[in-house]
Amino acid sequence: MSFIKRFLSQCDQGLWPISGSNQENNGDLFDMPKGYNCWPNVKSFNLVLNLLVSAKVFDVVHELYLQAPMLGIEIDVCSLNILIKGLCENGDLEAAFNVLDEFPKQRCEPNVRTFSTLMHGLCEKGKVEEAFGLLERMEKEGIDADTITFNILISGLRKQGKVVEGLELLERMKFKGCEPYAGSYQEILYGLLDAEKYVEGKEFMVRMIGVGVDPSFVSYKKLIHGLCKERLLRDLDWVLKQMARQGFVPKMGMWVEMVQSVVSVSYSFNHVSIEAENLSFLITVQGFMWRLWLFLSA
Repeated sequence: MSFIKRFLSQCDQGLWPISGSNQENNGDLFDMPKGYNCWPNVKSFNLVLNLLVSAKVFDVVHELYLQAPMLGIEIDVCSLNILIKGLCENGDLEAAFNVLDEFPKQRCEPNVRTFSTLMHGLCEKGKVEEAFGLLERMEKEGIDADTITFNILISGLRKQGKVVEGLELLERMKFKGCEPYAGSYQEILYGLLDAEKYVEGKEFMVRMIGVGVDPSFVSYKKLIHGLCKERLLRDLDWVLKQMARQGFVPKMGMWVEMVQSVVSVSYSFNHVSIEAENLSFLITVQGFMWRLWLFLSA
C-alpha cells in the first residue's frame, strides 16, 4: 500500500510520476522517496486510475482499485466509468459488465456515460442488438440518452449495413430532444454510400447541407464514384457544383472518372434520336463539360 500512497501523493502535489509515453520507467515508482505524509483525494485517484488505464497496466489498476478503501478514498461514478472504459477498450466486455454490478456495492448510480461506454464496446464487437437492449435498460432506469449515445448506435448500425434503421434512429434522437451533429449525419451518409444507394445518398446530402452540415471530402468522392458508375450525370453535375461551393477540388482520378462517364453517356446519345425529353439532359452534359474545362484550366 505504501507504493500506491506515495504514488498518489506525488500526483496531489503536481508531480506526475507516470505518463503514457514513459511506461517503461514505471518500476522507478517503487523507489520514490517517503515523507509526504498526505493522503490522496478521489480526484487525484481518478487521475492516476485514468493514466494507468490508458497505459493498459491493468494489474496495477486492479491493485489500486482494491486498496482504495485503505487509502481513505471513496470510489465514485467517475472511478467506475474509467474502469469500464479501459476494459471495453481492451475488449473485455464481461469484466466491464462486472464493474457495472459494482455500482450498488459502492453506493453509486450509473449515468449516461456508463451506458454509452458499454454500448460502444458492444457495437465494436458487432453486438448492436445487445447495445439497443442496454439502451432500453437505461431508459427504464430513468436515464436519458444523449447525442453521443445515439451516435454510437447509429455508427453500429452503419457497420452492419442497417441504413434504414439508422435513419429511423436519427429521427428518434431528434424526437428525444437530442440535436444531431455533423458526425450523426455523416454516418448515415456513409451508410447509404456503402449500400450503393447513390441517389438516396445525394438526397440526404442535400438535407445535410440544408441544416448547415457540410459533407466530408471522402463522402463527395464516394458519391461521385457511385454516380459515375450509374451514369447519373444530372446528380453528378449537382455534386460537382456543391464541391466547388464548399471549396473542394476533385483529384485527378476523380476527374478521369467523371470525364469517362460523361464521354460514355454522350457517345450513347449520338447513336439514338434526340427527343424533346432528352434535350435538358444534353444541356446538363454540355454545362458539366464546361465546368470540367474551367477547373482544369484554372
